[in-house]
Amino acid sequence: MILRNLIPLVISFILLSCTSSEKSNFDVQSNSDVGMYNEAMGYIKSKEYEKSVEILNELELQHPYSDLASRGQVMAGFAQYSLNKYDEAILTLSKFVELNPNHPLLPYALYLKGYAYFERMPDVTLDQKFSVKAHDVFSELENRYPNSRYAKKSKTHIKTLKNHLASKEMQIGKYYQKEGFLLAGIKRYKVILKDFRRTVHVPESIYRIIECYISLGLRNQSIYLYTILNYNFPKSIWKSEALDLLKEHKVNRNLKKYKKKELDLEKLDSRAFDLI
Repeated sequence: MILRNLIPLVISFILLSCTSSEKSNFDVQSNSDVGMYNEAMGYIKSKEYEKSVEILNELELQHPYSDLASRGQVMAGFAQYSLNKYDEAILTLSKFVELNPNHPLLPYALYLKGYAYFERMPDVTLDQKFSVKAHDVFSELENRYPNSRYAKKSKTHIKTLKNHLASKEMQIGKYYQKEGFLLAGIKRYKVILKDFRRTVHVPESIYRIIECYISLGLRNQSIYLYTILNYNFPKSIWKSEALDLLKEHKVNRNLKKYKKKELDLEKLDSRAFDLI
């Protein structure tokens, strides 16, 4: 997994006073915060995550005001993640984020929390609560720490998540349309246009709305949406399909009256789709 490949980076960034990777060199008999922290780091380096979590939890209990206890929360979250204990990792990292609003490890903690959701992104046919939560956490990271190296990593994940969530909306919209619930289907397709406008599903969502509008007798709205589709995706197969559909139903394709209307999806206010 991507995050597990970050083990050397994370430890080199956080480890303070270890001079050797051998556990025997750690001050294992010491109850000091430094001794406990370094011992836990040794277990993480050797991938003995259960032992590291035990020590880091004890570090927090014995030295609650130590900066190493705060850092230990992040590393405990990493160890729990590495054990596939995702919910425990998320709780640990959420606690750290809440109690340490200005800590330098916050970007990493948010990234790790988001990835604990992201790694469980389910098939598009299933409930998407983990996908939504991953998107929210990565978006928070990008907004709060736009220059962080982890914010840059998050952008790729956000793009993947948006396409995935748009695919879910498309699936539900098609189901409603197939069952004859056209307004419910249109509502789902419009979610894609409003919330996931830069995804690969936008051209098809416009086409599906045109299909529904023609079925409902809303010809003017169909023409306007075709104009938007043609303007933004002139080479899309869905533009060609829409044109064939309009011809089949003998919808007048006089586009002159729409020339003064906004057609660029990047400039259209999301609320405009409620009026189309």
